[in-house]
Amino acid sequence: MPFEDLLEEQVGDFVEVIITAGEGCCLQEGILCQIGLDFIVLIDDDVRVEIPFDSIAAVRKLAGGAPFNGEA
Repeated sequence: MPFEDLLEEQVGDFVEVIITAGEGCCLQEGILCQIGLDFIVLIDDDVRVEIPFDSIAAVRKLAGGAPFNGEA
């Protein structure tokens, strides 16, 4: 199954996205709300983050799509 299809199944879930950026990497987290042609959109509180597919190293989530800190 293509990566984009796997992501489509997780829309609405809280995820952590590990992204590669130059020599290092970092983590973005939020609710996966949209899959574009070549990017995803996360929403966390009032912040919208667009992440290109080619910058994604991994996507992590708890079973059921709950936030990692236990808050709903």
